Amino acid sequence: MNKTDTRRDGALAVQISLIVVLILLVLAISYVIVCLAYGDSVLTALAHLLPPMAAEEIEDDSGPEEQEIVPFVSQGAGAVAWNTGERIGGPRTGVTDADARILAAPANGRVSDDYFRDALFIGDSVTQGFGAYDAYKDWMRVCAYKGVNPQMILENYVGKRPDETEIEMWDDINTQQDVANIYILFGANALLQQSDEAFLKYYSDLLDKVSARFPTVPIYVQSLTPTTQERGQRQPNLARDHLKEVNNAVAQMAVSKGMIYIDLWEALADENGYLRADLSGDGLHLRDGSKYRVWLDYLATHTVYSAHNAPFALTAEGPYT
Repeated sequence: MNKTDTRRDGALAVQISLIVVLILLVLAISYVIVCLAYGDSVLTALAHLLPPMAAEEIEDDSGPEEQEIVPFVSQGAGAVAWNTGERIGGPRTGVTDADARILAAPANGRVSDDYFRDALFIGDSVTQGFGAYDAYKDWMRVCAYKGVNPQMILENYVGKRPDETEIEMWDDINTQQDVANIYILFGANALLQQSDEAFLKYYSDLLDKVSARFPTVPIYVQSLTPTTQERGQRQPNLARDHLKEVNNAVAQMAVSKGMIYIDLWEALADENGYLRADLSGDGLHLRDGSKYRVWLDYLATHTVYSAHNAPFALTAEGPYT
C-alpha cells in the first residue's frame, strides 16, 4: 500500500468517526427535546441518560444508638376532605397559595394508636425510627430504607430495612396487604444527591406508582422535617429556607392530586423554624423513641374522617362529632 492509499484510509477512518459522533449527538439532543416536551427540566432529561447515583447516606453524628435510622394519588372511597364534607379522590382546584402551611390538613380530633396498626409508613432513615425503636417496631408497619431517594425505589434498588436486612424496595412496598392509610416522607437524601427538579419529578412518579398499587387507600404526604441551624450550615441543601421552598412544592403537588398534606413543622420545629433542640439527635434524625411520640401524636390529631377511621376517634370534634 503506497502513502497515498494510507492517507486516504486514514482520512476515511476520521470521517467515519465524526459521522458516528454526530449521529450520537443528534440522538442525545433529540431525546432531551422529547423529555422537555413532556415537562422535564434539562437536568432531569440529562439524568435520564445516566444511571442513578449511588445512595449518599446522610452522615450520622448521634452515636451508636442512632446509627443511621435513616417524601399523586386518588384517595379511598368514603374519605372526606378535612372539615369540608367533600370526597377525596380528585384534584383540588383553585390552589394558588405557595405556603405549605395553608395547604396542610388542620387539627381534627384525635385517633388512638390502634388507628396506626394498619397504616403503612414509607420513607427513608427519618421514618425508620418507627420501625426500629421498641415502642413502635412490633406493631407499626414501616417500609423505610437508609440513604434512599424516590428514584431508587422506583427502580427497585436493594435497600436496608430498620433491622438492617436487605430487600428490593419496591417489591417490599408492593407486597403489603390490608393497608388502610399510607404515610409517605422523602427528601433529605434526594436533596443531597439530585437537583430539586429531579427529586420532585421522581417523587411524583413514585406517588403515582403507590397510588396505582393502593388505589382505594388515602395517602398522607408529610413535609420534609426541619433540621437544626447547625445542620443547615453544614449542608445548605438541608437548610431551613431551602426546605421551606421544597415543602411548598411538595404541598402543592400533594393537594393538586387530591392527597392530604401534613405539615410536621408544627410539631417538630421551634419558633425560628429549626428542629427543636429537645428532639434533635444529629440535627436531622430524632434522638430516640420518645421523640417519635411527638411526631405520632401530631399525626393522630391530623387525620381525615372516613368510615374506617371513625371507630378510632378519641374525641368528638369536626367530622368525628
